[in-house]
Parts: sequence; C-alpha cells; structure tokens
Amino acid sequence: MEKVPNFISQNEMSLRDTLLYSKALDIYTLSRSITSHLTDDRTVNALYTSKDESDNTLEEIVISAVTLPSTIAIAQTTKNIRLRLDSTNSIIHHIDKIRANCKKLRKISKRNREHMRVLSSEILKFKKMYRQWNIAITQQN
Repeated sequence: MEKVPNFISQNEMSLRDTLLYSKALDIYTLSRSITSHLTDDRTVNALYTSKDESDNTLEEIVISAVTLPSTIAIAQTTKNIRLRLDSTNSIIHHIDKIRANCKKLRKISKRNREHMRVLSSEILKFKKMYRQWNIAITQQN
C-alpha cells in the first residue's frame, strides 16, 4: 500500500498564505539590508562572534527573520496538526523576538533608532497578517 504524503498540494494554498510568505521574505530582506548597512556588510557569522552587543542583537534579528519563511511553508503545507501548531508557535516566537531586539537596539544607539522603527513597523504589519493566517491555518484538517 502506497503511503499518502503528509503535505497539502501547492494548489490548496490560498493567496493569503502566499502573501504572508512573501511578507516574511520581505522582512528577512529588510533585516539583512539594515544589518549590512549598520555593520558595514559584515557576515552573520562575524556578528555572532563579535563582542559588541549591537552586533549580537542584529545577528539574532537576522536569524529569526530567516526562519520565518521556511516555518510558514511547513505550517501551510503539512497535514500533521502537531507539526502545524509547533510551526505557528515558532513563528509567533520569532516575531516577538525580532520586536524585542528592535526595542533593545533603539535603546542602545541613536544610529539604530530609525532603522529599528522601520523594521518594527513591518513586523507589526506582518503580525496582523499572521493573526488572520493563523486562524485559517489552525482550522485546516
């Protein structure tokens, strides 16, 4: 007997899901651009090994942002309810982590303030989209 795949077909994804995924990619791109600008194009690894608190916080933002699209893809394509719920919980964790790190960077340096306001604003838009998406995704069977 052939095993049934545990994923929903591409045709079953709604436009709202695609928009959330696209917004997650935009947030990653924005966070990486801001980080590159503020750190003179240093790599994520260089930020991780840095002794500077700002560098470490920027690295955390980029890492959280890069996980959003893949976690959304898992949540919207799996039929496994437990995996879907774990993924949606992970997304909200990363959203909150990015917001907290933006707030932290605004306090650390004046140079970071405007950049972090822009990223925070985009994260708030993403969070609103996420709430609507989360209701739909958790009700899928």
